[in-house]
Amino acid sequence: MGSFGYQKTTGRSRRVYRLNAWIRVAAAAFLLFSLLGLLGLLWSQHEGLQNRNPAEMVEWAALVIFAAGWTIYVFAAVVVLSNEGIEKRTPLKTNGLRTLEIRGRREEVHRNFDGSYIRYLKVMPRDPLLPVIRFQKFYAFDAAFYAWYDDLPDLDENDRARAAGREP
Repeated sequence: MGSFGYQKTTGRSRRVYRLNAWIRVAAAAFLLFSLLGLLGLLWSQHEGLQNRNPAEMVEWAALVIFAAGWTIYVFAAVVVLSNEGIEKRTPLKTNGLRTLEIRGRREEVHRNFDGSYIRYLKVMPRDPLLPVIRFQKFYAFDAAFYAWYDDLPDLDENDRARAAGREP
């Protein structure tokens, strides 16, 4: 496996990948929409709190809290690729693997309730006690990232080869 493939082509020692710009715009727009809805409710024609619908206030406040949390997550979540390894950082936790701890890669596809699919890329550790680095393709990955990722051993293909009786 050696050093990361992108090092040879770009000369950079670290790359930071954020979520797609459209997802960040959608999160900011949703937060703005929910804030404006709450403010509109607060400054509506009703004077005082006694004439307001408490359920409606709670709904809009919960929507604002959810939108704020989602926006914080979307703007803070990153995947960092460096000579030392890979990390996935979110506001809640950071998982990382050093280059020598990486066994290979896998892809996982989940079907949503609406019939759509989400594809996850996974970087698998050699030691099962270490975390699996798992992320969706919603990050703005470039060709250098995919060159590095594709250079990892394909564990799914190895499993298929073993099942078919071939040597991986």
